[in-house]
Amino acid sequence: MAPVALKLRRFARVVLEHSASGRLKPVSDGRVTVDPTELLIDDEVQYFFDDAIIETLVSLKRTIHRPERHPGNPIIQSDRPWEQITYASCNGGQFWCDAATGQFHCLYTNFKFDRDRYTRQGGSIHSPDVAVMSTLYACSEDGHVWRKPALGIHREGGDDTNTVLGSAATGGVYDLALLDDPLAGTAEQRYKALYTYVSPAGIAGHPAVRAATSGDGIHWTTVDRPLNFGKAGSGLGDVLILSCDPDSRTYLCFTRHGNMGFAPRDVPEIQLPALGTPRFDVRLGAENRRARRRIFLAESHDFVSWTAPRVVLAPIPELDNVDVGFYGMAPFRVGGQWIGFLNVLHMVDNTMNVELAHSRDGRNWRRLAPTHPWLGCGPAGSWEQFMVTVSSTPIDVAEQTFVYYGGARNHHDWWFAGTRENRDDPRLWDHAPEVADLDAVGYALGLAKIRRGGFVSLGANRAREGFLVTQPLLSRGDRLEINACCGPDGYVIAEVTDVMHNALPGRTRAECEPFLGDSVAHQITWRGDPYVPMPDATGMREGIAYRRVRFFVRDAELYSFRLAGGHDGRRQQ
Repeated sequence: MAPVALKLRRFARVVLEHSASGRLKPVSDGRVTVDPTELLIDDEVQYFFDDAIIETLVSLKRTIHRPERHPGNPIIQSDRPWEQITYASCNGGQFWCDAATGQFHCLYTNFKFDRDRYTRQGGSIHSPDVAVMSTLYACSEDGHVWRKPALGIHREGGDDTNTVLGSAATGGVYDLALLDDPLAGTAEQRYKALYTYVSPAGIAGHPAVRAATSGDGIHWTTVDRPLNFGKAGSGLGDVLILSCDPDSRTYLCFTRHGNMGFAPRDVPEIQLPALGTPRFDVRLGAENRRARRRIFLAESHDFVSWTAPRVVLAPIPELDNVDVGFYGMAPFRVGGQWIGFLNVLHMVDNTMNVELAHSRDGRNWRRLAPTHPWLGCGPAGSWEQFMVTVSSTPIDVAEQTFVYYGGARNHHDWWFAGTRENRDDPRLWDHAPEVADLDAVGYALGLAKIRRGGFVSLGANRAREGFLVTQPLLSRGDRLEINACCGPDGYVIAEVTDVMHNALPGRTRAECEPFLGDSVAHQITWRGDPYVPMPDATGMREGIAYRRVRFFVRDAELYSFRLAGGHDGRRQQ
């Protein structure tokens, strides 16, 4: 059996689910369980990340599609006198687009680092004695070409800069996570942020997570009340990524627990030199022995009082290599489901890439193709040759989705931790020039694009027609829209049936006008009529009855569908 197939078979046996206690428990198999109430789909787009809405599948295969990099990359990098390192690791860049103006915005991190002092005195790279991290602003009219306007907020060396938060005088700011808040009560609080604050050098104080609000994403007001993360207190690990669940009106922070790297051991620990990468424990299946990086989630209804972070995604011992850690995850709402951009750290090689994860509720997550990067590192010698990470919500632009990401020509931590490990022996570091030369450290921000809604598809080739039948679905929708792409000889045909598989009058395969093109939102018609009626059925609730959709696919990819419109329960003319 091929290695990938063997891994996926093992994965099906060891799928992990999260319990209320935060512990990971094995389930019996890899089947997706969906409560019947989830078949009430309303007019939300239905994707094929899992098999939850599929009743029958014949001669179709699932494909995970990867993005194309923008040829003008990198789009943002250090090029101002006050910038040293554009620290585009997790939380390195937060992007958004104002729907009212069409303008793109970005908050990114500048890292000023005294590596010689750090090498001499040790401690944390976030210590104010050796580093100052600030949040800077850039904007763009098209999402491709970016400028860094002077903001009149912070001056440095006589220059009016694009710095928004953080300085040597006021204290460092890093890990800023931004949210364009759909729950905001006022325009002045439209944007919310969490960030880690470090007191200025010479002023005592431990790094603490703070909250702030803004009306424009540039001018920020810090929330006076101290934050609380349950039993974890006021501190978190050094990754913060925000999202919001509009259904439960809950703020979500995907983060790390402060004790993530610790686990009790029953043997004396071998003393090793101080390293930038935490020690990791391969006995992930043992109780209380998970010391690798993993993804935690804290929740809040008021952005001040949060639940204690609990594990929602961790490496799988039977599948992942022993040195794999999950550095952070950026969630993205798609219809009623979620995509997660999972940043995976390979600790021995000191590199990072991005996988995809999926959730139906934002809390319980599964990886779509474990161990297979969705966004990998660039070629040798490129600006992103050793690391890529995604920490910002993607932006839909016309028929594409813009995914902004960070890249690095240096390794994850050798550029600072390696300075304490035989720095003067070039034989050990010939593959990592950043250890001896700080100028070889190069982070930047880039852009990748993918078809809108085009992360996953079900497709068939030219040789044989594929066939898909959905589970019985409840929706008031009376129009069938698909996102699909056909090859030269391809087509997608649909028919609608009642729950007993009886085709609705006039909505049979024979009467459907085949879709032959490429569209992210094509409306299916039957002899020119797009209307999808309700079946005549007993037990209808509020005018809704169960319906199924059958799709016939040849030489085409079907990305999604939805039953649109019909909210008034009447046929739309």
